[in-house]
Amino acid sequence: MFSRTLLVFSLLIPLVLLAGCQRTPTFQFGAYSEAEQFYEKGKYEKAIAKYQEYLKENREGNMAAIACYYMAKSYQNLGLTEEARRLYKRIVKEYPGLIWADFSKTQLKELK
Repeated sequence: MFSRTLLVFSLLIPLVLLAGCQRTPTFQFGAYSEAEQFYEKGKYEKAIAKYQEYLKENREGNMAAIACYYMAKSYQNLGLTEEARRLYKRIVKEYPGLIWADFSKTQLKELK
């Protein structure tokens, strides 16, 4: 009886562990995640609104720089180049050590 129970558990435990590995974790960052989804679908106005919502709560850090960058890209995709230019300049000024500042410099050159 004991060996049978041990056998069942020894077969079930690896199956349960493997089943858990099959799931891909999804990370949600509230308004930021929603903004990304809108951006990917080309719904730039909605993306901008969600990036702005995210930035009201999270003004600093890598994610803020990324949110600003994609908000600028959204403006650019809508043909609102002055708004895009303003945000790219802000990223260069506020986040000079991040790669997003380099990306923004490239975008600024393309906007001229």
